[in-house]
Amino acid sequence: MSTSIEPAEKADPVREWREPAVLRAWGSAELWVAVVALVVIFVSVLWQVVSRYVPALNWPGVGELANYSLIVLTFIMVGYLIGNNGHITIQIIDYLVKGRAFTVVKALSAACTGLICTLLVWEAYQLILMYPARRTAALGIPVWLLYAVPLLGFASGAVRAFVRVFVANRPDAPFDAAEAR
Repeated sequence: MSTSIEPAEKADPVREWREPAVLRAWGSAELWVAVVALVVIFVSVLWQVVSRYVPALNWPGVGELANYSLIVLTFIMVGYLIGNNGHITIQIIDYLVKGRAFTVVKALSAACTGLICTLLVWEAYQLILMYPARRTAALGIPVWLLYAVPLLGFASGAVRAFVRVFVANRPDAPFDAAEAR
């Protein structure tokens, strides 16, 4: 009778890739901004519903606040979703292509995503320059500030996409929206 002690878990040379700490911290900040935007949307819509029955609470800015919060929520999550494999993908290619070809497909896909995000950063920057003094109708928010949100979101997406080009040979961690950090 021989007894051998086996390690509980063998070291895997190709592990799931995890973002660097700086990008994870940035992702946490993006999540917090998104959560705040979601709460603002909820409260704004609730305010609009209540103000239909209590006219004294009617405020024209609440609808604008809800709309702009939805914009912030949408654009601020671009980078987070790209970095955490949570963006929309067409997975039929993932099932058809295997091995080294799959790595090439992942790298090309990440490069295209990064290029598109970079072009969208440029477009947001041009919009900021185009409307430096314009303000929103009800709240008076500078429009350039609203264009800064897509600029930040797409810049984050571009950085994360270009990072993913260099780690395309590693398996992706499945996206978990309820992940614990």
